[in-house]
Amino acid sequence: MEMKQIQTLYPGAPASAAAERASRRQLRQWQEQRLRSLYQRTWEHNAFYRNRWLEHGLRADDVRSLDDISKLPVVSKRDFESDLAAHPPFGTYQGDFSAIRVQASSGSSGNPKPFFQTRNDWNTITNLWSRRFYAQGVRAGDVFQVVFTYSLFIAGFTGTEGAMKLGALVIPAGSGAVTPSERQVRLLSDWGATVIAGTPSYVLHLADVAEGMGMELKEDFKLRIGIHTAEPMTEAARRSIESRWGIKAYDNFGSVETGAPTFECPEQNGYHINEDAYIFEVLDRDTMMPVPPGNDGVVVVTTLFKEAAPVVRYNLEDISSIVDDPCPCGRTLRRLMKIKGRASEMLKVRGVPFYPTAVEGVLETFPELTREYRLIVDRVGQQDRVTVQLERRSDIDEINPLRERLERAFKVATGLAMNAELLSPGELTRSLKVEERIKVKRIWDRRGEKNV
Repeated sequence: MEMKQIQTLYPGAPASAAAERASRRQLRQWQEQRLRSLYQRTWEHNAFYRNRWLEHGLRADDVRSLDDISKLPVVSKRDFESDLAAHPPFGTYQGDFSAIRVQASSGSSGNPKPFFQTRNDWNTITNLWSRRFYAQGVRAGDVFQVVFTYSLFIAGFTGTEGAMKLGALVIPAGSGAVTPSERQVRLLSDWGATVIAGTPSYVLHLADVAEGMGMELKEDFKLRIGIHTAEPMTEAARRSIESRWGIKAYDNFGSVETGAPTFECPEQNGYHINEDAYIFEVLDRDTMMPVPPGNDGVVVVTTLFKEAAPVVRYNLEDISSIVDDPCPCGRTLRRLMKIKGRASEMLKVRGVPFYPTAVEGVLETFPELTREYRLIVDRVGQQDRVTVQLERRSDIDEINPLRERLERAFKVATGLAMNAELLSPGELTRSLKVEERIKVKRIWDRRGEKNV
């Protein structure tokens, strides 16, 4: 595809307004045409998928309509990992298109997995990032500070180019590992940043740092928008970011493998899916069959535009639902609802299932604590024990009353008895390496380890 074709098929903002408000009939027609093209292109250029499809009895012309997507096998992260092990260093799932760069998953569950990008892939993804930003209020002239890490992780690079396409002035500060947090805060203030883009946990950390420097968050900064992705942003975290910084905080869902498939609009009620560029399905995690709209299941994604390293019915293992209800913003794109957790991260302790994000709602009611936490699960004898490590904002004389209140609140929120371990100011921040992390990892399950 030439650049002109990409701009026509997958336009960036504001030219994307027509695609975002297209009729459901038009969106289905685009998806059907592009699925056929993807299938043919992938069959010809990608041995990983071609071999899998042949094993399932498929032929080169077996995908003719959108309904035929159900014929294709669902692909998992383990399938990619097995392919990498069998065909190092990059596997066969990259295909044979000429790629210009490689990005990789962060390795939050396993080793980093590389994904190639052709020039067309990259241009399309950055167009889709511009859609996110435009929907969330970014315009030409905004001063846009990026505090995502610039590494194999994709968000810093694609977010930068998406903002530049809108005419924003980008400050590529990167994470605290490159630009220390105190300097990040000075840049935000001195250079008059109006938009900050980063993980929710790091943006909250910057609020702690700024206040520690004696700065007033709502007076010493010009920020009006926060744009977040790369880790779950709970509603508690959103409220904290918005109330402390005095900004509107937007969440976005995506991954290195998929690019920029979704975005929140000003309604902040689910993620609009860029349905001209992706097919999203929600499947029952056991049967891998579609669930009705509004019902929870695992999120399965197909990238319609990708040349190198496409994902075709890729199980992200995230738990959510899709709703068809019209959005007051006027967009006709369906919405993926808030991610409830990752199937692999659901903990089952003493027979009770829960997701770690349940802890964040509790922390919102304890101003004595930062928003950093870590869950440690041990097996003591025949029983599971959960300890929540938390960080105090300042030294407290009476720790026991605070600990008791926390443990009662955790019991109410999760149905589980948990031990609260209160660490001194900065101790957990250093242990979790907040300054340099790409995305947060909250669970340390030690039940399989010896001598615990």
